[in-house]
Amino acid sequence: MKRIILAVLLATALAVGIGVTALYLGPGYVVFSYADYTIETSFIFMVGFAALAFFIFYYFIRITSRLLHIPNYMNQRHSERQSERSKNALVKGLIEMSEGRFEQAEKILLKHVSLSDTTLLNYLMAARAAQQQEAYDRRDEYLRLAHESMPSADIAIGITQAELQLSHKQYEQALATLKHLSTVSPKHGYVKKLLARVYQRIGDWESLGPVLNDVRKLKVLKQEQLDKIEIESYLGMLKSSVKYSDESKVEGVWQQLPKRLKSNPELILLYAKHLVKHKKDNEAEVLIRNYLSHQWQSELALMYARLTSDDCKKQLETAETWLHNQPRNSTLLLVIGKLCLKCQLWGKAKSYFESSIGIEPIAESYLELARLLEEKMDEPVEAQKMYQEGLKNAVRNQSENSQSAALLNEEKAIKPALKVIK
Repeated sequence: MKRIILAVLLATALAVGIGVTALYLGPGYVVFSYADYTIETSFIFMVGFAALAFFIFYYFIRITSRLLHIPNYMNQRHSERQSERSKNALVKGLIEMSEGRFEQAEKILLKHVSLSDTTLLNYLMAARAAQQQEAYDRRDEYLRLAHESMPSADIAIGITQAELQLSHKQYEQALATLKHLSTVSPKHGYVKKLLARVYQRIGDWESLGPVLNDVRKLKVLKQEQLDKIEIESYLGMLKSSVKYSDESKVEGVWQQLPKRLKSNPELILLYAKHLVKHKKDNEAEVLIRNYLSHQWQSELALMYARLTSDDCKKQLETAETWLHNQPRNSTLLLVIGKLCLKCQLWGKAKSYFESSIGIEPIAESYLELARLLEEKMDEPVEAQKMYQEGLKNAVRNQSENSQSAALLNEEKAIKPALKVIK
């Protein structure tokens, strides 16, 4: 439209110019002669005719050019419509995926895939839709086609494949995929994260350690998550070594523990059990004592009471110092009572057991007190009372725990799966 207006303005200006020239200078005279033909006309007419001929010739060329390009234009418009359809199909397929209609999503995503500009994305999403339908052969075929459509997207396709294999618990296949990706991109954080997850699932704790070091360097996991997995890996290595009674391996794992993890109660407990099993109670005593002197852990404390160290009185004195920070800890009072038994301090042991029961009626405290009264203090009647009280308490606790578990299960059954928001 702008060009037409400009042409009209130029024609008008030219006409005005010719008219003004003719008015002041006259029409002029022009003769054209060719062979036997002669054309005579005014100069003004010749200029106007030339201008008109130029415009006619120009627009003739433009129109002819447009007519010649009609096939290309139609092909381009057809391609644009196909591209638009494929984009709409991708959007609709993603919506179907989000709404859980995986079969429809798969069909829609594949409908215009050959004409799509996003072939890779269509195949990857179709693979996820097939995974949700447990059509694993189709899933693998779509991943193969995705790789053929864009071989340079090896990382994206491989990660999708590994995620789907992990979801289907195909750990060996996922491990092979991720190992390949690690060779292609050794510093890819998400690949390392997935690799760590696979090793964690299959319990390959020794291989998990080096991968966790890479994950830590690449900062792809929060420190809390990383510490949790690292503790799990060392626990796994310790348990495996303890299971096969490989003493040197257990010692090696413990020595390679980072300093910050040597204060973890689960690791300490497992290693202390290993030491006790190999008659190294003194080492276990030092290990547990150092931990309990700074923080409390009931299971470690009870194990401390079972240790057979060279100096039971020193053990007792140590345990009594812990009372300064927690004088009403029933488990600690039970532990001290047990240590008193080892030192043959019957009256003192009785006092601690009674104090423990007075704070919290623990079944083990009743049992220890009953045995002490019966075997060492010659009080069978009182001992029978303690046995009965301990049994009643144990039954009561078991009944309460069962009721609590039943109520919890009932609440879970009643609780709606979805919360409707009005």
